Amino acid sequence: MLDYRLSFLVGCLNWLILCTGSMIVHGNATEIDIAPRILSRPKRKLNLHVDVPCIFQLVYCLTIGAYGRDGDLVLGLTAALAWELPNKVDSKISNLLHRRSRSVVYPKMEAFLQSTGLDGRSCVMRALCEAGQRDPTRIATGSFVQELLHAIFTLPKDGSRFERSEDHAYDRAYEATGDCERLYPACQHSIYNVDI
Repeated sequence: MLDYRLSFLVGCLNWLILCTGSMIVHGNATEIDIAPRILSRPKRKLNLHVDVPCIFQLVYCLTIGAYGRDGDLVLGLTAALAWELPNKVDSKISNLLHRRSRSVVYPKMEAFLQSTGLDGRSCVMRALCEAGQRDPTRIATGSFVQELLHAIFTLPKDGSRFERSEDHAYDRAYEATGDCERLYPACQHSIYNVDI
């Protein structure tokens, strides 16, 4: 119970900091009239060298001071992700790599969901089934988390299949035409009913 309260407190503090910062920025913003003019310098562009890897990083840091005297205890949380950006992309193998990465991710998702007490295999299969049957007019109408889950569970419709025979079940689930809830009754959760 204490963990939930601490998480709630941290979330409220983050929201408060975000709102305060946006009010300060909005309060300091002023309108400036700029007449259109021709720039005298050439356009700038980013040149990526073939031999040097370019890395995109996303880092989030949060520092929380504890009760008591200032400086006695400070809790710092940091989350970081890094992606190496490709400098050459072969379009012929992009769909193959897309499926290869999915064949690694889906079993890990199954294991994670299994560790939370859900039927991991059934929930991944249901998510694939729902992503395959989603009405194209409804794409980009859900919440951020729903659209992210849809992107994760969407497979390319180019006729290609997973390489390994044990992964062909993912293709079958994605191409299923029946009611996904009835096909996978062990999973009671839909990726489009996530409330976050």
